[in-house]
Amino acid sequence: MAGIGPFDVHTEQYWVIADAYNDVLATTVFEPYPGGDFERPVTMPVVWTRQWGRGRVFVSTIGHRVADLEVPEVRAVTGRGLRWASRAR
Repeated sequence: MAGIGPFDVHTEQYWVIADAYNDVLATTVFEPYPGGDFERPVTMPVVWTRQWGRGRVFVSTIGHRVADLEVPEVRAVTGRGLRWASRAR
């Protein structure tokens, strides 16, 4: 995430439950809406990594539309994450 500051992407959001083994790299805020299940904003991870045995896991929930992947920051995060996960430790 070095050199990548905050950025906006307007796309579908997933409700994600994280655990202490995830290294969260980016988050999103779910805003409450009338008739919804929660009453205050909730911050969720959208990009994270973790070690799994000798393997590496990279997860990004961003990218439901081609337009999402055209955002320079999203392209950078996705490319870096895939490269990181594919390298042997």
